[in-house]
Amino acid sequence: MSSEDLCPTTSIRSFMRRLLFVALTAGLLSPTAAIADTYDALCNDNNCQITINESGLAGPQGLIAKEKITQWYRGGDEYNLASGATGGAAGGTVGLAVGTAACMTGVFCPVALAVGVFGGGKTGARLGNGKNVFFTVMGQQDDGSNYVQSFRFLNKRTAKKLQKELIKFTGLQMGQVKSSG
Repeated sequence: MSSEDLCPTTSIRSFMRRLLFVALTAGLLSPTAAIADTYDALCNDNNCQITINESGLAGPQGLIAKEKITQWYRGGDEYNLASGATGGAAGGTVGLAVGTAACMTGVFCPVALAVGVFGGGKTGARLGNGKNVFFTVMGQQDDGSNYVQSFRFLNKRTAKKLQKELIKFTGLQMGQVKSSG
């Protein structure tokens, strides 16, 4: 092989090395994606905002520094009795009205009323299912005192997103306690 045959290969290798160098340099110098989100939540039945960023978790009670979060929990997804009772009563009332209207049209009255009240009540009661997802984040303040921030979401998707961020952010699974060493 002559040196003329190697020349195109050498220039391609040189070009590839330069391209690789530029790509690696750009990757190392570009900012990495950081966790920084604000969530609309409910704290003590009042609207509040929970912010997670590289500093820590901030809420109405203050800030827990990222490295001082010791544990967190997610709870809820259960039946909300108040919403279920309200929904059941409203659904039953609507069902009663529909059943009464059906009676006036000549449909068999007792069946129409029973189906209307029962069906409406059952449908309304489902409104109370899984409406609250609670979070509790525990940590320590700079003075060594314990800090607890509790809040809840009505939207399960938002709660799931926050749960994933808490796992990444703290390095802790739900309920896991950060070791002191």
